[in-house]
Amino acid sequence: MRIILIVLITFFINLHADDLKNKNIVYLFKHHYYSYLCKHRWEYINKYVGKREDLLSIVAYACLKNHYLIYALDLAKNLRYTKEGRINSTYIISLFTIKNFLMRYIEDGFDISIIQIPNIESDDLGKIFILTKKQKPQVKKGTFDLTMKDYNISVSYDIKTTEILLTYFKDDKVIKKERYW
Repeated sequence: MRIILIVLITFFINLHADDLKNKNIVYLFKHHYYSYLCKHRWEYINKYVGKREDLLSIVAYACLKNHYLIYALDLAKNLRYTKEGRINSTYIISLFTIKNFLMRYIEDGFDISIIQIPNIESDDLGKIFILTKKQKPQVKKGTFDLTMKDYNISVSYDIKTTEILLTYFKDDKVIKKERYW
C-alpha cells in the first residue's frame, strides 16, 4: 500500500511539474510559483539573456520573494542590457551586500554605521540594516536584537549555511521568521 501511495504521489508531482513547464513566467509569478521560477532560473537565463530582461527580472524577483539572494545574483549578473535591468541588478546586488555587511557585523564587529549604500526599505533585510546602523546593538553568540515599533527582532547568522535569520517577536511570541540565503 505504501509503495502504491509513493508511486501515485510521484506521478502527480511529475504531472504538475510538466504542467508548470508549459506556463509562462508571468503566470507562474502571479500564481506564486516562486520556488519553481527560481529553481529553473538557468533555463530562463539561457533563453532570454540579452532579449527579455523584463522576464528575467520577474524570475529574479521570484528568487527574492523566497529570500534566495545567491540565486538572484545569477540573474543580476545577466541584467545589463537595459536601464531597467541594470536598476534591478543593482537592487539585487545591494541586498546581497547588505546581507554580507550584516554577516561581518555579527562575526567581526565590523562598524556598518560608516557604510553608505542606498537605503532599501522595500525589503525586511534592508530595514534591518538601517535599524542596525542606528541602534548599534551588541552581538552575543552570533545574535543581536533590535526594537522596531511594536515588536522585537532577533538577527542571527548561521556560518554553516551562510544564512541570516530574522525572527520577529511580539509579546515574547514568535510572529514571523525569515531566512536570507
